[in-house]
Amino acid sequence: MAKSVRASVSKRNRAKLRATVFGPAADARTERLSAKLKELASQPIMREHKTSSMELDPTGFNTLLSFLALGSKDIEACKMALKWENRAILIANILIVVAISIFSSGFFPYKSLLPGLATFDETNIDTVAPKVFDRVIFMVIDALRSDFVYSKASGFSFTQRRFEINSLIRSGAALPFTAHASSPTVTMPRLKAMTTGSVPSFLDVILNIAESDTSSTLAYQDTWLAQLKAQGGQLVMYGDDTWIKLFPGVFDRSDGTTSFFVSDFTEVDHNVTRHVPRELSQHDWSAFIMHFLGLDHIGHKAGPKSRHMMTKQREMDSIVALIYAAMEEQDHLQSTLFVLCGDHGMNDAGNHGGSSPGETSPALLFISPKFQTKKTPEDSPVEAFSDLQYYRTVEQMDITPTLAGLLGLPIPLNSLGIFIPEFLMMWDNGNVISFFSIDILLRNAKQMLNAMKGTFPDIDVEATTTPQGCDKQLPTGPAKVQCAWFQALQLVHGPERNRTTLPDVESALLRVLRSAQEVMSSTASKYNTTRLYLGLIVAAVAVLLSFLPAYGLVSKSSNAVTFLMLSIISYGGMMFASSYVEEEQQFWYWVVTAWTVYLHIKSLRPWHGSKDPRFSFSRFATCMTVVLAISYRILRRWNQTGQKFAAEPDIARNFFPRHQNILWALIILTYFDTCMRLCLNSPPSNIWRSAAILTTIAAFFFKLVFVVSDSPELLDESLLSPIQKSLEGMPLLLPARLVFCGISLLVVTSFCAMNVTQKRSSLTGGKC
Repeated sequence: MAKSVRASVSKRNRAKLRATVFGPAADARTERLSAKLKELASQPIMREHKTSSMELDPTGFNTLLSFLALGSKDIEACKMALKWENRAILIANILIVVAISIFSSGFFPYKSLLPGLATFDETNIDTVAPKVFDRVIFMVIDALRSDFVYSKASGFSFTQRRFEINSLIRSGAALPFTAHASSPTVTMPRLKAMTTGSVPSFLDVILNIAESDTSSTLAYQDTWLAQLKAQGGQLVMYGDDTWIKLFPGVFDRSDGTTSFFVSDFTEVDHNVTRHVPRELSQHDWSAFIMHFLGLDHIGHKAGPKSRHMMTKQREMDSIVALIYAAMEEQDHLQSTLFVLCGDHGMNDAGNHGGSSPGETSPALLFISPKFQTKKTPEDSPVEAFSDLQYYRTVEQMDITPTLAGLLGLPIPLNSLGIFIPEFLMMWDNGNVISFFSIDILLRNAKQMLNAMKGTFPDIDVEATTTPQGCDKQLPTGPAKVQCAWFQALQLVHGPERNRTTLPDVESALLRVLRSAQEVMSSTASKYNTTRLYLGLIVAAVAVLLSFLPAYGLVSKSSNAVTFLMLSIISYGGMMFASSYVEEEQQFWYWVVTAWTVYLHIKSLRPWHGSKDPRFSFSRFATCMTVVLAISYRILRRWNQTGQKFAAEPDIARNFFPRHQNILWALIILTYFDTCMRLCLNSPPSNIWRSAAILTTIAAFFFKLVFVVSDSPELLDESLLSPIQKSLEGMPLLLPARLVFCGISLLVVTSFCAMNVTQKRSSLTGGKC
């Protein structure tokens, strides 16, 4: 009986709960709670400046309320949006790779190369001009700008002595030129231009940096080195190991030097000079190549106005004098051509790679006693008639056909160079032009036209009738070359060909060569604009896709997004002007300053009007503004960069050398601060602190030894000058090893301390 009563009571209670708690009333309460949470989420949170560390983050609490207020449908929508955002990011990353590939295929155009080695035409072998020289000494001085040799401030006194007559240029033994080195003005592309006669591409810049690259080899291309090798000649090379990478297995004797230790001004050249006397006495080589790097290292380290520059120029001039004396005295060198040249120049900051006049104007001299009887001597030194342009300017790739002609070699198949007309005198009889001179130019023209056929297959080099388009007044492109060639052939094979018409034939052939060189040079730098634009469009789509996932985040900060968009648009527009690209740092100076000022003003807003005496707005704002302005000015003047202002005075190169005590005070303060941070923010270990102190002392000692060997003038007027003599001649290897051993000890000690801490934490259950 009691059981039935209790069961009926429980049944009535459950029915009452369903009617009052879990029924419509519960739904109503849920709706009211949801509405209240949404209302709380939409209300702004009042923040006090001074908050406790135990308080909840208002932003996180706001997000929590918003999430609680979401319904199941809203959560599903968020999940779907997140899924699409992830897909957009994935697609954007794929499109970036596609855009780079398309753009690169248009920016690095394919150059058709003729395979094999050039040979003489056997049908006209009797008319081939005889060789003038049996050997060649090819001396490359890295970054030898034209004014380093030709100006009045030059250290090449033997090459162009100012007051004495027996200099190479004044005596007529040297023919001076300014070689035009087209960009990119770095070593590997310029060596390719001088050996193959072709126009290098910007892809060679990447290969110039890749030390382990083997795809840039010229072992299978036609060069004047390959032609010498094909005739049984022996080649020797000493200097920059770029030659060994370009011509693997070509040199019978070689000793390469690396170019990446730019602080080495002397040893890198002594390793070349020590081989010179022995090789000059050898009879077995046909080409003796030297490549000196010291002058380029001085430019990179201290600029073209460094006090080391004149010393290095005199050193190089002494090597020129040594070689020329051997050419005059030793019988086996009587028929030797000596070429002195730079692979590129340097700008006012000592750098290269661009297209400024300083970078594209290296010196070029052809030296031999044979020239004294053929050429009227030039005056020296002289003033530049244009930006670093001395004497006559020739293309750097003209070296290849000129060497081929003077050495009696076939001109390399892919050469776009022109035989330098000044050397046609070597076959002339007095002022009378020789038929051999015409043969040189005719072979040069045929070779260049064959190279053109790889790019322009429709060109007809064997035309017997006037080509189409020649009746126009000004034909352009390949038509201009074909018309000039047809006119030259009429003069060459004309019935009135004799010595009186040879000047006209020579002029006509030179006109063909210059037209062909102009067309082919422009073709080598002609980009596929369709692919370039397509790559830019794909990249723009990738950028838009990447903006979509970030829209929700950046939309909450409209000022930052506006500034970011303006910066991107402005920076993108600047990239279409080469002058702005060269001075890109100026854009970032102003953009970073503007953004810093904005953040500075924004951070001071909460303190404006504050009654707290610790936050006096006027004084604090004034101090911060002054500090910001001074810091910005110091950073801008610390080190001048770019092209236009590279030679302007700055703190690093002008102020510190004159105020050496300030320089060394800052250096000592830097090392002391580093040591204190290592000791204070470190594991509580005496071994660590001792290692930190000893490593800092070793690093400072290495700094002193390095300065004494590299820039001793920075110690002459400082308080540390008494220790300069005791450190002279000390090798850098021992202090460097001490520093690296100390750093290794710090790393090992740090890992050991971390392991000990983790073990203690595991033993105590993670309690501190």
